[in-house]
Amino acid sequence: LNGTIIIRVELKSKDDTHLLLDFSVEDTGMGIPKDKQELIFERFTQVNNNITRDFGGSGLGLTIIKRLLELQNSRIELESEPGKGSRFYFTLSVKKDSSLFIEEAMSSTSMGTKKPDLQGIRILLVEDVAFNVLVAEKMLQNWNANVELANNGAIAVEKIRNNHYDLVLMDIQMPVMDGYTATTEVRKFNTEVPIIALTASTINFDIESHAAKSGMNGCITKPFNPGALFSIIVNNTHLLDS
Repeated sequence: LNGTIIIRVELKSKDDTHLLLDFSVEDTGMGIPKDKQELIFERFTQVNNNITRDFGGSGLGLTIIKRLLELQNSRIELESEPGKGSRFYFTLSVKKDSSLFIEEAMSSTSMGTKKPDLQGIRILLVEDVAFNVLVAEKMLQNWNANVELANNGAIAVEKIRNNHYDLVLMDIQMPVMDGYTATTEVRKFNTEVPIIALTASTINFDIESHAAKSGMNGCITKPFNPGALFSIIVNNTHLLDS
């Protein structure tokens, strides 16, 4: 698959305490017909039924973004034409002293004065969303972990078949092969490697039950809480004995 995504952030205005920023995300995808442009902001809605099967996702992303922006007194807008792609844009006021989420997540102060250390731990991160990969990979590398990536379950299965990992962080919703299916396949030849489910949903009994049934060793929610992520890695690797 070929295509382009362009993310732009432009300074619209500023004062002593705030910056007013214009954000836009453009793609060269399939585009969205006029009669469906309002509908895609509703829960569990996709432009067509093939999107979830081919590319993953549940149709909640835009709903969550819309609600988050409304809480910040902003509104997401859309320009789109079938066959030519889409442009989503919004304006947001931010404090000048706001810290970036990634910097905060990786800072040692978020987990106490001593920096966490995963030296010698080899982790396979299975995730298809670029931002989630960026956050998790930077966090793990900052803790000295050796991190490898796979962007769908099928790739993860082959990597685990041919390599040794101390732990696997496995997204649930992915294109090609989801995390549950991938874990079931892995357990046919490897019952030892700890596999932790990554989910954007609040962990509940159904998710935990389904994860356990497929052979997973636990769950953690996104966005990642540094302390929770570090703890689940320690509790499922040989670090617990050191």
